[in-house]
Amino acid sequence: MSSQDRAMVAEQEVGRINAFFPILPRLGNRWAAARPWEGRTIALNVHLTNVTAAFLRELMLGGGRFVVSAANTRTTDAGAVDLMRSAGVEVYTGGDGEDRHQQALSHDPSILVDGGFELFRTLFDKRREAVANVEAGVEISRTGISALRGRTGVPFPVVNINDGRLKDKVENRHGVGESIWQAVALTTGMHLAGRRALVVGYGPVGRGLASYARAAGMAVEVAETDPVRRLFAHYDGYPTPTLDDGLSRAGVVVTATGRSVAVSRAALAHARDGVVLINAGHGGDEIDIDAIRKAAVGRDDVATQVTRYQMEDGRRFTVLGDGHPLNIVTNSGSPEPVLLHFAVLGLTLEWLAGRPALNAGEVLVTDDIENRAAQIALDALQAAGG
Repeated sequence: MSSQDRAMVAEQEVGRINAFFPILPRLGNRWAAARPWEGRTIALNVHLTNVTAAFLRELMLGGGRFVVSAANTRTTDAGAVDLMRSAGVEVYTGGDGEDRHQQALSHDPSILVDGGFELFRTLFDKRREAVANVEAGVEISRTGISALRGRTGVPFPVVNINDGRLKDKVENRHGVGESIWQAVALTTGMHLAGRRALVVGYGPVGRGLASYARAAGMAVEVAETDPVRRLFAHYDGYPTPTLDDGLSRAGVVVTATGRSVAVSRAALAHARDGVVLINAGHGGDEIDIDAIRKAAVGRDDVATQVTRYQMEDGRRFTVLGDGHPLNIVTNSGSPEPVLLHFAVLGLTLEWLAGRPALNAGEVLVTDDIENRAAQIALDALQAAGG
């Protein structure tokens, strides 16, 4: 398929998305009238999906120049990339072998949007000369916020929209919680009811995963090292075994911790034969896939995004999406929670363009921004008959 054909397919998908939840076109009309980013360059490091393409198309109506880098090369949709490029967005995927984050920063952006602190890290460690040009930033992921808090001397404000009320209660819980299990059914053909699932991590994403798994008829257990979250899981009605104990029973394991190697090769020594391993977290390293590959004596690519590894002791581990966030890799689930998240992001960028007086370092997204995004979402749902 040519790039033009891929872009056309992506364009049709964007049209479908907007037809049933027209939140972004409503914002696009607002930005087209106000032109808040005129004269600015904004760089975004995000997953390159059709929903991202829908968002960028509306952002561009507000003036300015937009450059985008792939937050994860495995979650990059070629059609979405072609559509964004055809609209005039500079898109860097790393496909040319160059550092995609450095390429984005070479445009000297004044506002940065990051999903995972990769763009910020590259700025501070490899492009220090570009720091003076940056007025503000936005971080959209839990992984990125944790990295931001571990970094001293950040010289400009960075708005945290991950810890806002909407990201936690809508995208993390309902968006990821629902879409992961749809992706599992899509990639494997499994019927979920009656399966035993272990959810590793009981933050906002883990709570959604457990809730939707139970609604699908799965027997759900939760492995959580934080005692407060483990207590939450208990009172939500889930058994809370240790990771090793839970792995000994689970047929399906899904990680949602935001930590590297949350499920290590040593922990997998306790896993049962035939276990299906899935990641719902931001990165691609919550499950130690590299260690599984090295220890495996056989590999079978069962289907697209489905790989079964034969271990020396005879057990089989099936990995979905190569350990990357499965819902994004497979473009599964309703786009509505992500569209709402992008609405908050767009309104945050509009706010930052007004140069509010902010201290350097982390700044929590304001209630006013989230209230406006929620009202626009409710209006859009009414327009769509929701």
